[in-house]
Amino acid sequence: MTPRPDPDTTPLATPSLGLDALLLTNLLAAQDGTSIFFKDRHGRFIRVNAECARLAGRSPEEMIGLTDRDLTDEEHAAELLADEERILATGEPMLAKREFDRLADQPGTMVETSKFPLRDMSGAIIGTFGWTRDVTPWAVAGERMTRLAEESAEAHLDLVLVEAQLRDVLEGSSEAIAKHDRELRYEYINPAGLRLRRSTHERMIGRTDRELGMAGEALTTWEAALRRVLETGQPGAVEISVPSTQGAGELWFHTTLSANRDAHGTVVAVLSSTRDVTEAKRAEADLLRQATHDSLTGLANRALLTDRLDHALKRMKRHPGRLAVLFLDLDGFKAVNDQHGHAAGDQLLVEVARRLRQVTRDEDTVARFGGDEFVILCDPLPDGVRVEDIAARLVEAMTAPVTTDVGEVRLSASVGAATADDPRLTAAMVLRHADSAMYAAKARGRNGFTVFLDGSSVLAHP
Repeated sequence: MTPRPDPDTTPLATPSLGLDALLLTNLLAAQDGTSIFFKDRHGRFIRVNAECARLAGRSPEEMIGLTDRDLTDEEHAAELLADEERILATGEPMLAKREFDRLADQPGTMVETSKFPLRDMSGAIIGTFGWTRDVTPWAVAGERMTRLAEESAEAHLDLVLVEAQLRDVLEGSSEAIAKHDRELRYEYINPAGLRLRRSTHERMIGRTDRELGMAGEALTTWEAALRRVLETGQPGAVEISVPSTQGAGELWFHTTLSANRDAHGTVVAVLSSTRDVTEAKRAEADLLRQATHDSLTGLANRALLTDRLDHALKRMKRHPGRLAVLFLDLDGFKAVNDQHGHAAGDQLLVEVARRLRQVTRDEDTVARFGGDEFVILCDPLPDGVRVEDIAARLVEAMTAPVTTDVGEVRLSASVGAATADDPRLTAAMVLRHADSAMYAAKARGRNGFTVFLDGSSVLAHP
């Protein structure tokens, strides 16, 4: 396993949350009683909810940049970090791990933790996220029922007591707990499950989710997970999403599954425990977007553009093709800021982003690299399409004046273009070629473009 870089010497890549910070905070805070956290690849906290910070005796702001070594003993911290190393290396989540909490003010508290890989929009793992919750009531009830069953196996009264305690736990649980027979029909569902499904015992018992209206990919995934437990007897977990009945996008649910056996050890049913994780999913999506997109224009940022270019070049090893990178820099943008103020400059940048989206394909990546620099990745570049034509279209799109709060602002742009069909090239090399061509365009009078060919910049316009 590759050693983890020293987090003390590695810059903390905390995304700027901007105006979405309040929204994200509210989403995290909505998980009542559950400690939620996001970490980067070095195990440093980049976002936590109030419950997570409270348990650590810190504020959410104080948690940012800390690792588990700052919060617990070295042995426990090493164990937690090892779990995350496995997730980073394999992409496989850690589900429902139970242990005693080692915080000084939490003696005897049993907690359950699930951790998952945190991915960016291209699928690359950029960290981990998860949640921890107090399951002491379940653990205590389980120990009590086991002890009672062992001590009074022959005593009918004690068996009735165990059953009553188990029912109390099931009926009082905040998780949706159900029992499904070998035909996938509901044999039992607790009150939390009925609330989650907005249904009744009379409607659900004896019916399958297919008969109750679940459909599409969610139904296929759900039924396959249930049958896998029935066939193998092994526990499992599944996440499904279903459309919201109130038009609020998708709802996400995380379910743990276990086999229910008879006295002979034969699997006769499946027990499921389901949690609504919609808000955690939305918080994750918001955080990912803020980490990979420019807050002003909504375009991809430098990190996302570079990652997509790198993946496109590597893909050429298996599927030969051609791509183009165009580097656009506004001419005289500093003068706009100096004469009209940064508010006008921001309006101009937003309009430039809109025009670039308008003259590029949906499959192209349009990114703001910073300041007044923009980069367009055309992947793939179809046969017969000339990069000169694309560059000319970009230059032309910038010529119309932009209306701002202080009046019309005229602008132009210098564009440098580079193509690539060699998988041995790196993203940095292709970007450097396009950047070099852009500076050549500026040197030749601006408001035009230059194409980089075979180690040199060739003037193509004007």
